[in-house]
Amino acid sequence: MRTLVAVAAMGLAILWCGCSAMQSWEVVSQDRASQADQSVDVEAENPAAPPIPVDDMPMLSAVQPRKVVYTGALKIATADVDQAVIQTKKLAEQLGGYMQQMTAETIVIRVPAAAFDQALIRLGQMGTVIAKQLTARDVTEQYEDLDIRLRNAKALLTKFHGLLQKTEDVKQVLAVEREMARVRTEIEKLQGRLNRMKSQLAYATLSVAFIRTERTPPEFQVRLPFWWLGRLGLDVLMEF
Repeated sequence: MRTLVAVAAMGLAILWCGCSAMQSWEVVSQDRASQADQSVDVEAENPAAPPIPVDDMPMLSAVQPRKVVYTGALKIATADVDQAVIQTKKLAEQLGGYMQQMTAETIVIRVPAAAFDQALIRLGQMGTVIAKQLTARDVTEQYEDLDIRLRNAKALLTKFHGLLQKTEDVKQVLAVEREMARVRTEIEKLQGRLNRMKSQLAYATLSVAFIRTERTPPEFQVRLPFWWLGRLGLDVLMEF
């Protein structure tokens, strides 16, 4: 029973590691504040050092870029729909992407996120854009949450492995193995969601629907059997 209690305690400890880190930070902050109060007199006796110019100060950490998923849906009118669909597929390949889905008049392509704007420009040259919808979804918090949960689950599985090697009681072994199976399932789910999000971040999705434009029919002309009949004005009479 002590082992099972230890297992549960370890699981809770890992899941709440974030909270423990925050509490530790508060304690360290209080200690530093106390030390700062005690050192006031010492600093008063010594002259202050000249301030360091801002330009000479080293960068502690660079700002992490936001994680954004780009998607777009376009409706383009063109005279040759078949050719436009083929050209769109080739465009995706030229930009380093691929065709995800294609029908007679609709195609879905994936292109590198860095080539998203270029793909929009090239698609606009294939006809007349009559509708366009673009979205940029910030998934930074969701990505970081999945990453933290995945790392915590892997750490918990490692703890279970170590506990299993030290346990000899059959009941405790079975209990630990059940928990390990549950954690493995959770790891697979989290890893799958994280992989899908990475794919969405790496490749933008563009759905293009082509609409066939009506071609202007040529004017109806009556061809007379003999060219000289036109001089008699019969071609004019045939138009009525």
